[in-house]
Amino acid sequence: PLKDDQTLAQTDWFSSWFDSPFYHILYKNRDYQEAELFVRKLADFLNFNSKHKILDLACGKGRHAISLHQRGLEVVGADLSPESITYAKQFESERLRFYVHD
Repeated sequence: PLKDDQTLAQTDWFSSWFDSPFYHILYKNRDYQEAELFVRKLADFLNFNSKHKILDLACGKGRHAISLHQRGLEVVGADLSPESITYAKQFESERLRFYVHD
């Protein structure tokens, strides 16, 4: 919440937006199937192969990172939201890692 003497431009609004109830309402229909469709198109266009390493910035709960990893790529996901990264960490493996990072 803004203090009386603050404006939105003076705050790092994004640092709390991605853990707000409004964000989760906005993105409630985004799922792994939708992420897989996007990743498939991206991977085909960029000709990804198992030798590639991917950095997924602003990865959220890791939908795209997980999908890329399932294609055999090594993936690191990073996001500001500790809650999102805590969720994503359940999918970690030797070639899929998640970190809280700005």
